[in-house]
Amino acid sequence: MDKREISGLKALYSRELFESVVPFWEKYSPDREFGGYFSCLDRDGAVFDKDKFLWMQGREIWGFAHLYLTVRPEPRWLELAKLGADFIREKGRAPNGDFWFALDREGKPLVQPYNIYSDCFCAAGLAEYGRASGESWATDLAVSTWRRIQERKANPKGVWTKQIGANRPVLAMSFPMMQVWMAGVFEGLIPQPELDAPIDAALKQVLTLHLDRERKALFERVYADGTRPDCMEGRLLTPGHALETLWFIMGEAEKRGRRAAADGAAGDGSAANRVAANREIIETARDAMLWTVERAWDEKYGGIFYYMDYEGYPTEKVESKMKLWWVHAEALCAFLLAYRLTGDPACEAWFKRIQEWTWARFPDPEYGEWYGYLERTGELAHSLKGGKWKGFFHVPRALQTCVEWLDDMEGRCGSDGMYRAPEAFRG
Repeated sequence: MDKREISGLKALYSRELFESVVPFWEKYSPDREFGGYFSCLDRDGAVFDKDKFLWMQGREIWGFAHLYLTVRPEPRWLELAKLGADFIREKGRAPNGDFWFALDREGKPLVQPYNIYSDCFCAAGLAEYGRASGESWATDLAVSTWRRIQERKANPKGVWTKQIGANRPVLAMSFPMMQVWMAGVFEGLIPQPELDAPIDAALKQVLTLHLDRERKALFERVYADGTRPDCMEGRLLTPGHALETLWFIMGEAEKRGRRAAADGAAGDGSAANRVAANREIIETARDAMLWTVERAWDEKYGGIFYYMDYEGYPTEKVESKMKLWWVHAEALCAFLLAYRLTGDPACEAWFKRIQEWTWARFPDPEYGEWYGYLERTGELAHSLKGGKWKGFFHVPRALQTCVEWLDDMEGRCGSDGMYRAPEAFRG
């Protein structure tokens, strides 16, 4: 890319974030009567269900607090984060301290605290709010929730687990993905060694068990020895999860590589090996991204499939061939980061291809925000902008992250106007 193209993309992503996506949620999501947020919003912002899902509450707290911390200290963003933080502080937890899955509008519990991701996103939201507001209760609750998650992770659903795990003890990729992202949120709040241990475990699980280099695939569920059950579950590919996990891993390797390079500059003789090891992780993640998108791209209609079976059989997921907002948002992050770090023209080409397809279909210029669910053909499947599973998270996080990376890239363009990846990660 050249500097003019990078600058144009940065302006486009920034406009979409601050003139379309953020205003939509600021206007329609807050429940100023009972606290917290509405997440079930139709195309025009109309609330079609007033129940409150805890992982949507946590995500929105994180989103507004993160804007306050990283863009500018806008008072209304902090006030909106507080609206959610106070609500989940008062209403969000079951007697055992875990977060309910769903509440009614006033905060009466509707669904048991069976889903550890409610705790993950509430912890992340409170951590970011505590950092933004200085409220010690929020930071303390975030940290205690993080530690409770580490205790629960071996059996996250507890008494609400349906599977007989002893008969098919599979490992899912989604939790190590969450651990890597959450550890980044908690940097500075928890001692780094306490964060490094789950990061190391997550990287090892994904890169040695889920990643199959021979088959060029990142499998969603595997056994602890890296083999897979011979069934639909064992053949399942989830391209969006794969790309999201891979860019988290790539981002972590970048951070560790930069720390190692700084140690080397300070005279640490072992730093060069750590720089090389993290460059290798980046290259492995880049290769896996390319395998994933080459398999998952719909050559007939464009876009990325939601689920796939490695052998090409039908999956148990009837929505497999739909095109979802979050998959494409995470794909944009994945390939922009891969290009930014490696300069690989294949990653640049995939970023542009996904960018063109995504921007032509998901954003709604009339009412703002992005549609969530498209048919395989790219036509609209549902008009909603938020629901039980879609909220103020993937789209704003992706847009903001891409703006930050594009800004960095803009500053790295040479005198000829062309972008060049950092030498330490080019291989």
